[in-house]
Amino acid sequence: MMDPHGEERTAPDHALDDSGVPDDEAPPLPGLFRRAGMVVLSPGDLFPALAARPKWFGAMLLAALLTATTGLVPQEVLLEQIARQGAAAQEMALGAVVLRLSSVVGMLVFIPISALVVSGLTYVALVFVRGDEATFKQHLSVISHSGIINGLGVLAFLALAHGGLSVGAESLSVGGLLPFLPDGFLARFLGQVSLFSLWSAVVAGLGLSLLDPRRRWAPTAMVTVGLTLAFPLLVTAIGSAFFSANS
Repeated sequence: MMDPHGEERTAPDHALDDSGVPDDEAPPLPGLFRRAGMVVLSPGDLFPALAARPKWFGAMLLAALLTATTGLVPQEVLLEQIARQGAAAQEMALGAVVLRLSSVVGMLVFIPISALVVSGLTYVALVFVRGDEATFKQHLSVISHSGIINGLGVLAFLALAHGGLSVGAESLSVGGLLPFLPDGFLARFLGQVSLFSLWSAVVAGLGLSLLDPRRRWAPTAMVTVGLTLAFPLLVTAIGSAFFSANS
């Protein structure tokens, strides 16, 4: 190939991936299930490889499938929840089936959408606002893989479901670690903050900080933890306002 000055130009020896790293010089990327284990046990080793070769679809699908296991909640637990809502006896079985299907379909749809939304928010906050050097695909890769931890939280919830749905949920929340808190806004808020979601947010903060060598983990994790706390805070605020309006 000739350049505009008439000198011969050769093609680069190595193709570049999305991160600008020569493809054959990037760290090898483990398979999906090994990556799922690494995001729990050694995220510091996983994310540099993902930064060089960002992959997101498999991790997003695995996180959605793990979260959709809420459909495996024992039948008696579902019936108990329906009974608490005052459903008639003859309608309880149908209600349990509908609730199970809606939880599965809802999670299969919600998890990919939430991963895209959170990745967009972190991309705006860290790249546009803070000035990080990273691509949206890299952000989506980190968020999708950290979401696997949330899926593991659902599996832990199922393991506790034999003691009752509400018992299992409370025991895996920050509020479950603080049973001495008086009933009120703070207790309700912390009762909705999953320990696994906080773990996932901290790991995501680590992964996003490793995308730009200039950044530290702690300030980046503050962004991801803040986004994680925003949703239960909003839900608690709306619930408190609704309760006050009807009391």
